[in-house]
Amino acid sequence: MKPYYSLSDFPERKNAGKNFVARCPKCGTMHLYISKAKGLYHCFYAGCGFGGILTDYCKNNRPLTAYTAGRAAPHAAHPAAAPHHHTASSPSEVPMLPGDYKTLAPELMKKIKPLDPSDQCTDPDQLAARRYLADQGISLTTAIAAHIGCLRHYCITKDSDDKREQASHVFPCIAYVNYVDGRPVNAKYRSCSPLASATPTAEGQPAAYTKFWSQDSPTTPCAPYNIDCINPLLVEEETIPRLIIVEGEKDALVLMEAGYRHVISVPAGAASDLDRCFEAFATWLDQVADIVICGDTDLPGRTLVKRLSDYFGARCLFTLLPGGCKDIGDAMQLYGPKVVKEVIDGARAFHTTDIITVDQRRQKVIDVLHGNYDHGYSVGYGPLTDRVFHPTDIGGLIIMTGMPNSGKTDFLNDLTSRIMRHTKRFVCYLSFEVPDKDKHIAHLVHLLLGKANTSAYTDEQLTPYIDFLNAHMIHLDMHEVAPTPANILHWADLVRRRHPLKYLVIDPYLFVEAQSGKDETETQSIKAMLTRFQSWGREHHIWVIIVAHPRSLKKADGKNEMETINMYTISGSANWANLADFILSITRISEPGRAFTRLDVLKVRDQELCSTGTVYYTRRPCGRYDEHESEEECYSRDY
Repeated sequence: MKPYYSLSDFPERKNAGKNFVARCPKCGTMHLYISKAKGLYHCFYAGCGFGGILTDYCKNNRPLTAYTAGRAAPHAAHPAAAPHHHTASSPSEVPMLPGDYKTLAPELMKKIKPLDPSDQCTDPDQLAARRYLADQGISLTTAIAAHIGCLRHYCITKDSDDKREQASHVFPCIAYVNYVDGRPVNAKYRSCSPLASATPTAEGQPAAYTKFWSQDSPTTPCAPYNIDCINPLLVEEETIPRLIIVEGEKDALVLMEAGYRHVISVPAGAASDLDRCFEAFATWLDQVADIVICGDTDLPGRTLVKRLSDYFGARCLFTLLPGGCKDIGDAMQLYGPKVVKEVIDGARAFHTTDIITVDQRRQKVIDVLHGNYDHGYSVGYGPLTDRVFHPTDIGGLIIMTGMPNSGKTDFLNDLTSRIMRHTKRFVCYLSFEVPDKDKHIAHLVHLLLGKANTSAYTDEQLTPYIDFLNAHMIHLDMHEVAPTPANILHWADLVRRRHPLKYLVIDPYLFVEAQSGKDETETQSIKAMLTRFQSWGREHHIWVIIVAHPRSLKKADGKNEMETINMYTISGSANWANLADFILSITRISEPGRAFTRLDVLKVRDQELCSTGTVYYTRRPCGRYDEHESEEECYSRDY
């Protein structure tokens, strides 16, 4: 034996994909695997354990310190390592490496009997293991290839006579022996005796078995079961397309039976500490493209799926088990390997509306190309208004601005009443400016009737209009809770679930408590608020209308006039302009010989149906607004 080895010391070597296979100088077998990329070598024969790194790959022809305690360099030597890898909790703590796992004592391994493939076998432990495996749908061939053993062993369980005591009992068990670098590092024993009290099963149905277990592991934490299946020196692929992760060893065995090679289970089921159990194998896991998570359907299983998803991130694919199956083992027992393969091969990323493929939208794209899509609707004023404001049912964010007392709320009341009257769409008002809800509803009746004075109308004449508003509008008061964006959307969601909501009016923004943190600036809070309202509106196809005042305007340069209101004069943040789908500005002119209201549409996100521009209006005594082409046209109208 030499202290150091180079590639030239192994002339008798064969190509094995990204590795060489050579004769081991320690045990003499052809089980020495050498990484072509990194120079790592290790013998996998019967726990020989001979390994290290070739001097060809070392600085000054001496092994790197990182490889003296194990075969993989620490994470710091791998800058491309994924961010989920465990980091030491203190400067003196270093991550584990595969070589840190201690080998099971020989006397323990002697107790575990390899499965006997002989047809003449009469050993009761062998027969118990065979019966259990057969009932799980696992062949003897697969179990032998996975190094499954059997023995009679102690398991810790509740005593059947006294539930307050724990006692040790001897059971026939199968032994899941786990290997790292070809060395047995832990063994888990699982009882395989049928339940004595179990209800007799129907013909062809598998028997029920006890679920007692124990294990031997000289290293904590245990390594993931079957982790050697992705050992870089044992796989030929540069990249492993898919690694399947399951909750228990039996599930891993089931998937091996179905023909899957790269499958591991977490060492402690749903209670596994993922950071600790995976940290030694970070570089091994980096070579995996996709992680297929095949979890159990009970609460602990679903919790483990969530934790694995958080740990591995975007690489995760998820399975959907058939109805009535708690785990993939149930799927094997009830439906066989064909359905198991369908479950695994059908693994998909979680559905998300944030990722849209062309194929997902194929039919809707074809509909658009044929002209079959939402062409918007008239809000009831006429063609001039339709030219600048012609909404669809896509939903989103509408900002209405204007100087104080410019008629924003008054115009908005007429606009929403026309939308209700002409399109039958449902409106929810959160009107801080209108504390008297009775008067507000009465004003909407005036708008529906087109009459300023309704005192002469009988109750019978007014009732149809009250009924119409009852079916098409609702008020939020926000006296019980603070008017934060979260609370507003919570109450709006309650309305949405009970009514066909299409418009949510927040008048004005001034009363909304948008700032969520003491260190948050006004700009940040407004951006967060608008993003939240816009996303909610688009998700539910609802237009959120927010009335926002402009900041203090300055005098225009060289003039005795105030600067003109635009998208960026809204108080607090430029995000009003950036995030809005529509921005409407209302200006009221009330001078001798000049009396009209001007609507300036400052922003239109989708300009296929309408565009920015200006419309002039005159106001009737009842509160209705009539559109006009120009300021001069307003003067010729007499109401």
